[in-house]
Amino acid sequence: MSEVETWQMGLAKTQEVLAQLYTNTEFRERFFANPEAVGAELGLSCDEAQKLAQISAKEVNIFANSLKWKRLGEVRELLPRTARALGKNFTALFWRYAQTHVPKGIKKHREDAIAFANFISRIAEKENLDPPWISDLVRYEKTWLLAYEPTRRLIVCWFRYPVGIASPDAMKRQLTIAIWFRFSKRAQLRYIVRSL
Repeated sequence: MSEVETWQMGLAKTQEVLAQLYTNTEFRERFFANPEAVGAELGLSCDEAQKLAQISAKEVNIFANSLKWKRLGEVRELLPRTARALGKNFTALFWRYAQTHVPKGIKKHREDAIAFANFISRIAEKENLDPPWISDLVRYEKTWLLAYEPTRRLIVCWFRYPVGIASPDAMKRQLTIAIWFRFSKRAQLRYIVRSL
């Protein structure tokens, strides 16, 4: 292996570790507690790990938090009704979720919102989250995000509450069906919701 290739490999590993430092709280804590051992786990040399450890942990934490706040803002825009219904709990739940999930890919904000919606659904079931219809509402907004994918032609979902209405005060148990469809990949997405 040439010197250039070795340098490029070291640079790639360093960038990988930096990405984890900025996005993974548990990894960040482990790394700053023992940089050489944790760096070695990821293939860094002792020298490379020591250089990275010279970065201020405080500055890394500040930057990592700014990234999480940005993600929260994006997710809040994609799940607006769920965010309003949960209020401060939305942010608290997002911090819990962001500890274990880092979005990737070109549609990462949408993927992040869908994964967060799944997280809220699991928590709602385990912890009896308020309001009682939050699980239906987050599933409804998640389905909108899934339906925008041009490869999706038809999605049919049943809900226990009238999730299509705008007012939380009118959210009384009522079986509701929602259908998203398009006639071709390029056709406009259409939507029907009916409470029975």
